[in-house]
Amino acid sequence: MEIKCVLVLCCACLCAFTGAQTHKEKIFAKVVDLVSPGEEYLSEDALVSVFERLENRVQCSGVSCGKCLSVEDLQQVLRNYNSSQGVQLQDFFTLTHACCLFLSDPIETCKAIRDGRWGTETQNFIEYLYGHNHDHNFTTDYPPHGDLTEYEGVEKMFYDMEEHYQPDTQQACLSMKDVLEESSYPHGDHIHTELDAVLGNVLYHALRGDCMKAHHLPESQYFLDYIFGHFGSNSLTLHDFEELLHRLNLGGEEHEDHEDHPHPHPHHHLRESQQSNSSWDSTCFSAEDLWRIYRLNSSSLTRDQFTQLSPALVQQMLSGGCSETSPSPVTPDTLSTAERYGYATLANLLICLMALFGIVVLLFSACTQVFELCIQFCISLAVGSLTGDALLHLLPAFLGLHVHEEGNDHKDHNFDYVYKLLVLIAGIYFFYLMESIFSIITSPQHHHHHHHHHNHNHEEDVSDVHHCDHGKVIQMYQREKQKKNSNSQADLVEAEKNEKSFLEPKVSKKEQRLLPYMITIGDGIHNFADGLAIGAAFSISWRSGLATSLAVLCHELPHELGDFAVLLHCGVSVKRALLLNFGSSLTSFIGLYIALSVSTDSAAEQWISAVTAGLFLYVGLADMLPTLIHVDSRRPWLIFTLQNLGLLSGWGILLLLSFYEDQIGL
Repeated sequence: MEIKCVLVLCCACLCAFTGAQTHKEKIFAKVVDLVSPGEEYLSEDALVSVFERLENRVQCSGVSCGKCLSVEDLQQVLRNYNSSQGVQLQDFFTLTHACCLFLSDPIETCKAIRDGRWGTETQNFIEYLYGHNHDHNFTTDYPPHGDLTEYEGVEKMFYDMEEHYQPDTQQACLSMKDVLEESSYPHGDHIHTELDAVLGNVLYHALRGDCMKAHHLPESQYFLDYIFGHFGSNSLTLHDFEELLHRLNLGGEEHEDHEDHPHPHPHHHLRESQQSNSSWDSTCFSAEDLWRIYRLNSSSLTRDQFTQLSPALVQQMLSGGCSETSPSPVTPDTLSTAERYGYATLANLLICLMALFGIVVLLFSACTQVFELCIQFCISLAVGSLTGDALLHLLPAFLGLHVHEEGNDHKDHNFDYVYKLLVLIAGIYFFYLMESIFSIITSPQHHHHHHHHHNHNHEEDVSDVHHCDHGKVIQMYQREKQKKNSNSQADLVEAEKNEKSFLEPKVSKKEQRLLPYMITIGDGIHNFADGLAIGAAFSISWRSGLATSLAVLCHELPHELGDFAVLLHCGVSVKRALLLNFGSSLTSFIGLYIALSVSTDSAAEQWISAVTAGLFLYVGLADMLPTLIHVDSRRPWLIFTLQNLGLLSGWGILLLLSFYEDQIGL
C-alpha cells in the first residue's frame, strides 16, 4: 500500500513537471518563431533583433533611452553563453528576467550593464518579485521553480513598465490579470502559475508591441458597487436615499396629497399646475415622492429597485425641475481669442482717452486748488491699485497660488496667501504713515513767506523740471496759469517761454530741443510696458485684465498730465504737446498685441505677469509713493487725508476683486 502511494505521488510530481516544461516550451517556441522563424533556438542574430525591439519599445521622456543592450554583455547574465550555440530553452527564462528588468527600469539597467552588474541586478529583481530577502544565496540552477502566490511585485513591475514602455499597436490593452491567466496551467484541482512563464509572456508581448497595463478599466458593475458601498450595505434605507438625492443636488420637500391640495405647495418648484401630465416635467420630486411613485413598500432599496429608479434620477437632472436647488454654475473665466483682443483693445483705448480727457480738463481748469487735490487723490489711488494688483493678483497668479479654472468652486479656495500679503501691504502702509506724519510735523512753517519766496521756488522748479515729480510739475503749471491769467493758451505758452529763458540761463538750447523728445521716448517705453501688462492680464482671464487695466488707468492719468506739463514748460506748443503725448500713448497698442500673441502659452503668461508685477511695484513704490510723502501744500493734513483715502481705496478694490473675482460673471 505504501509503495502504491509513493508511486502515485511520483507520477503526480512527474506530470506537474512535465506540464510545466510543456507550458514553458510553448512560450519559448512563440518567442523564437517571432524573432527567428524556422529555428529552434535564439541565435546571435535573433538576440540582436530582440535587443533592438526592446530598445525601440522603451522611451524616456519622449525620446529613446540609451542603446545599452548588446550580445557582448550577455555573459553578465548567462555565464555559459556561447555565440555559436545561442540561447537554448534552459537559459531562455534567465534571459527573460534580464529583459523584463530593462523594461521596468531602463535607465538603472543601462547603468548596471556599464558597471558589469547586469547579472547581479537581475538576481535582485527576481528575488524582489518572489518576495525573498536580499541575502538569499543563489545556486547555479536559480531561480527555483516555485509558485507565484503573491503578485505585489509583479503588479509593481507592470506599473513601472507603464512609465517607459511604448506599445506599437492601439488595440485593447492586456492587463496583468490577462498575462497571469495566459501563464497558468492546470495542476490537479488548482491552477499553477510560475514566474518564469509570466515574464516569458511579458517579453513575448513586448516584442510584439502589444499594449500592457497593470489593470483594466472597471466593469460596469463597479459603479453600482461604489454607490452601495458608499452607504456600507447592499440596500439603501429611505434616509440613505434622501442623502443620495441631496448629494446629487436633487429632491424637494415632501409633497402632500395632490388630490386634496391641487394648488402648488410653496416649497415645490412647480412652474405650472399639476393637473396636466406636462406639468410633471418641471416638478422636483422628493425621495418619498419617488418611493411612492414606484410603489416601494419595503423599508430599504435593493439593487434591482435602485436600477428601476435610475430613469427618474436622470429625468430630474434633464428636466431641470430641481435646478433652483442646485448650485449656480461657475461662469467660465477664460476668453476666446477674439474676446481677448476685443476687450484688451477697448480697455487700452479707454485708458488713452481718459488720459487725454484729463489733459483737456487741465487746460480748461480754473480752480487750481481743487485740481491739485484731485491730482493727489489720483496719485495715491494709483499707488494703491499698482501695488495691490502686483501683490494681491499678479504675484499669486504667476506663483500658482491662485489658478483660474473653469468649474472650480470658489468656496474651497484657501485664502491664507491673501492674508499674508495683506500683512505685507500693512507693513508698507504703516511705514508710509510714519514717514508722512513725521514729515508734516517736522516741516518748517514757511507758508506766511510763500509770496516772498515764490519767484525763488519757481526758479528752482523750472531749473529742475525735467526730473521732478509729476504732481509738482502740475502744481507749478497751475500756479503759473492762475498768476498770468492769459487770455489764450498760445499767450500762456509764449509767456512760459519768456519766463523760462529768463529763469534758466544755464540750460542750453540743445538740451531744450532734445528734452521734449527724450520725454516722449521715455513715455512711449512706459506705455509700451503698460500695453504688455494689459495684454498679458487679459490672456489669463478677463478679471485679471480688469484689475490690471484699473491699475494702469490710475497711474497713467497723473503720469500723462505730468508729462504734458513738462512739455509745455520746455516751450512746446499746446497742439504739439498733445500730438506728442497722443503719439507716445499709441506704443501701448504695440505692447498690447505683442503680449496677446505671445501669451497663448501659460508659461509665457507667467513670465510676463512676473515682469509686470515688478514694473508696478517699482512705479508705485519708487516713483509715485515719494511724491505723496514730500508734497508741498498749504493744507498738509487735508492732502494727507486724501492720500490715505486713495491708498485704501486702491487696495480695497483689488482686495475685493481677489476674494470675489471667481463669483463675478461676465
